Formats: sequence, structure tokens, C-alpha cells
Amino acid sequence: MDIIASYPRACDQMSILQNHRKTVTRMLMRCLVDRQLAPRDVTHPLHIVLPRWDAKLGDAIVSSFFFREARKLGAQVTVLTVPELVDMHRLDFDVDQVIPVTGAPTLIGLGPLVRKLGSVDVFVHLVGRIQPIEMLFIRLLKPARVYSLDDALHCVSDKLGEATARSNVVERYARVLLDLGATRINRDYIVPLPKQQVGDPVAHILVNPYASRPDKSIGFTRALSLISALADAWPQYSIGILCSPASRAEAQQLERAIARSNVRALSELDTPRLVAGAIRRAEVVVSVDTAIVHMAVGLKAALVAIYPGSDSYNPWLPPLAPHTRVVFSRQDPRQYLHAGKKNMNKFNDVDVIHSVDELFQESSPATLALDAYIVSGLGVATGTMARQLPLISQSFPEVAECHPGTLNLQLSRPLRLIRPHHRSAPLAWTPSGRTREVFDLLRIELEFDHLAHRMPAWLYVAHGSPHRQTPTVHEVIATPLELNGAKRCRVHLPAHAVDLA
Repeated sequence: MDIIASYPRACDQMSILQNHRKTVTRMLMRCLVDRQLAPRDVTHPLHIVLPRWDAKLGDAIVSSFFFREARKLGAQVTVLTVPELVDMHRLDFDVDQVIPVTGAPTLIGLGPLVRKLGSVDVFVHLVGRIQPIEMLFIRLLKPARVYSLDDALHCVSDKLGEATARSNVVERYARVLLDLGATRINRDYIVPLPKQQVGDPVAHILVNPYASRPDKSIGFTRALSLISALADAWPQYSIGILCSPASRAEAQQLERAIARSNVRALSELDTPRLVAGAIRRAEVVVSVDTAIVHMAVGLKAALVAIYPGSDSYNPWLPPLAPHTRVVFSRQDPRQYLHAGKKNMNKFNDVDVIHSVDELFQESSPATLALDAYIVSGLGVATGTMARQLPLISQSFPEVAECHPGTLNLQLSRPLRLIRPHHRSAPLAWTPSGRTREVFDLLRIELEFDHLAHRMPAWLYVAHGSPHRQTPTVHEVIATPLELNGAKRCRVHLPAHAVDLA
């Protein structure tokens, strides 16, 4: 027990020791090589260098517009990036020169890299602090200008840390472009897509619980709860779990644990291009803070992004947009600020469900389809409809030509109409005129096996009808139909208008 209790303290001490070592190394390198840049005029065309030592796809997507806009200035851009992202920068972002690196340069590798780059006018470093080896790199490279968030360094000529403290990452790159002479900047990301983009959606709702680190990901139990809640809320939609090769086994385990016919792990989407294609065809994307969020932003997809909640400004939040919602996971300040560890499990499923529902309602008319059996009614509709329809059609004339009777359907799922296309005033339709009743109508389509086309119809909800007590049974009105003895049909209706129990 004592050993277990002492383990966190040992980890904290190790972390403190590592941070102390980094601080000392940074101080020494600053003393040795951090100097103000020698003044010189920039050449034209400008040679701009961006180091991207890490393999972060999201960072690459967010900064992708910079390369397109830099070309409008006539600049030559060189990117230093990992082999996995070379083709994307070269082919999709159309960068002039892409130099593969396996990480930040070593002392031995600095010389050849500096000689390969030649004369550099602008060095753009907008991710975190400049590391000690990068200070030496800048010293040897001798650029005319260095843009960075690391205001403390002498070698940074254009200090953007404090100046852009409340700006997101996109605005920081735009700030550099404006300073270099750009006027009108298109901030749309470049997202590589597959050549073939046809066919049905891979999944209507895409869920990505995984990020680059465990603490940035949603835990298994939490993901199980969230995806199950989504599957229950929208059983008519397919739900796909996005995963990488590293998270594939856990995603497949999630699929088995959820055990819903409309949920599966999308193991076949093993490249960013395939994932982007799936995002473009999806109805909604739900993701933690990772590259999936930025790809969805770039493709203008409906997005619910789950981010760590914090009092400090987060420049990586997706830009405000009508089709974007952010749900925050509450953080323990001690863990988040001091240890740098996040907890992505402190959010409510209800908040995500509500955000997804809002996006569905605001999107183009998504429809759902339900199987139904044609059943016998109460035997009174023919007489009552003859009196009700003329009154309803006065304010909703499109039903004036409907047959004065109802088609009674036993639906495969209980359904409640929550957003009708028309709600009547209280109508006195009985012979005595003493009883008043409200009627709701919703435009739908009926699909029969023996008919080539769907038939327009209206869900007909009489507020005083006994059918309202049985949410699986609903009345439908339509112009005269040739049923040919059909016993079943398929009902197509707007998804945002109904609630499936």
C-alpha cells in the first residue's frame, strides 16, 4: 500500500526534475546563441520556411491555407516535415519544396539542412516555444525575419505571443500573411479528398473518441455510454466509430459492447483521405480535439467538438460557425494546469445529443424511413374526416384533395410528432359544434413495393384521437391510393420533426 501511495509522488518528482533540466538547457542555449537578427533586406521572391517537426495532421490542416495565400504573394515556401506528411504538403497543399525530416534536427544534422535551405528570408514558428536546438538552427540559418509566439527570445523579430494571445491559430497565420503584404485572405483549409466521392454515406453520424494521447481521448466506458446514447436517439441512422490502426482493436471492442445493428467500427478508413471522404458525406461528426475536428471544419461539415474546459483561452478551438457546436469536458485545475493532463470524460451525453439534434434540425431536410403494417382502424374515420378535412383545408389547402378517410399504420418504432408542418386552430367539427379539436399535419411519403414512385401523404394527428395513446399506431391521409391488397409500406418523413421513443 505504501509503495502504491508513493508512486504518484515519485512521478511528480520525476516530472519536476525533467522540467528543471529543460529550463537549464534553455537558459544555456539562450546565453550561447540567442541573438538579435542581423539587419538585412529581404529578397524577392520571398523564401519562407516553416518547420513542422511533429507528425500532427491537425496542425497541417489548420495551416494549409497559409501556403495557398503565400503563393499569391509570389513567395517560395519550404516546409520541413515528417515523411508521413510529405506527399500531403507537396501534392495537396502545393508547397514548392518539402524536405523530409524525422523530427527536430540534431547537432550533426543542422549543417546539411542549413546548406540545403540556402538563403531564407522568413522563418515562421507558430507552435509553442522555440526549443534550444531550434535556437541554434535559427542562428545558423540567419533569416531576415522570425515570426514566433516566443516573445522572450532576442532572435524573434516579430513577436506574436502577447499580440495574438486571444487569437486562434488561423488568425495567427493570417497575421503573418498580412504583415508580408497580403490584402484579402481566404482562410478556408485545404482538406485532401479521395478521387472517388460517390455513393451513400459510410455512416450518417461519425464519432471519433480517440486522440494522439490517452488523456486527450474519451475513455472506453465513457465512449460506450455516448455512442449508445446516440444509437438510441437516432436508430434510423448508421453510426460509425472512427479509429486509427492504433485504436482499431478498442473501436472493434466498442462495437461489440454496444451491440447495435446501426453501430460499427470503421476499420477500413485507414488514410486521412478516406476519412475526409467519409466526413464529407456524413450528416454530423462528433469528435474530441484532434485532426478530425479540423478536417470537419475545413469541409464545412456539421460538427460537435468535445474540448477540455478551461478558464484560459484555447487557440485550437474550432472557429465559430453556424454548423459547429463545442461541448466542454470539465477539468480539475490542478491536474490540467500543473500536470498538463486532460480529462475528456467529464461531459454529459445529453449535451452532445442536444447539439447533434440542433444540427440535424438546421441542416438540409434529412429524412428517416420506418417500416409499417397497414392495420384496421376504429371504423369512424370516414364519417369524421368528411367534416374535418374541409375545415383544416381552409388554413392548409394542400390537403383539400385528400380522400376523406385515413390509412392506419402500425410503425416499427414508437413515434411522436414534435414539429408539424401545420397545426390547426381548435376546430368545431362535430355536428353540435360544442367540441373543439386541434389537428397536426406533417408532409411524408409512402413507399409501396408495387408502385414505382413514392406517394405524397400527410401524417394526421388528431389531438382527441385514442390513437395518441398508442405511439406505434398513426393515421395517414393521402389522395386516393391503389393499394392492390398491400399489407405493408415504408414511411419516409423529416427526421427533425419527430421523436422516436
